[in-house]
Amino acid sequence: MIKIKFLIIILISFILLSCNTTSPGNVKKTEAQKITSIDYGYIISSMPVDIKGEGSATGATAGALIGGLLGTQVCGEEKIVGNKCQDVAVFYATISGAVLGYATEALMGNHDGFQYVIDVDNQEDDVAIIQGDEEPLANGERIVILYGDNIRVTLFDE
Repeated sequence: MIKIKFLIIILISFILLSCNTTSPGNVKKTEAQKITSIDYGYIISSMPVDIKGEGSATGATAGALIGGLLGTQVCGEEKIVGNKCQDVAVFYATISGAVLGYATEALMGNHDGFQYVIDVDNQEDDVAIIQGDEEPLANGERIVILYGDNIRVTLFDE
């Protein structure tokens, strides 16, 4: 029983790890096989930024499940839930797990990125787009802006 609980905790942790990203090379399944509009332009400047992760109901729910499972182990009784000690332990462990899951998901989503100022072809005004990248796109680089559920900037390969 303890091995199953441990495996559930590991599985939920992997799910939380894969939730947050803004890298232009990572595309959601819902964005695949859709027509997206594009613009072309040039990078005017790039500035490093810290992209802060955000918690969600998924992280809170996963944390609450893990906390609730761990709360059943308190008080050393054979019953899973049914006496006052375990009821209180499950209640507080579930709430604490939800808070911890939400905060953990937010912290795991923190990563580096860049804010690009782009001179878009055939537009009077420049635009600024933030995305996760390990290395910045070079100033003066020809790029493609892909519009979908999320906006992505990639190098234009002629």
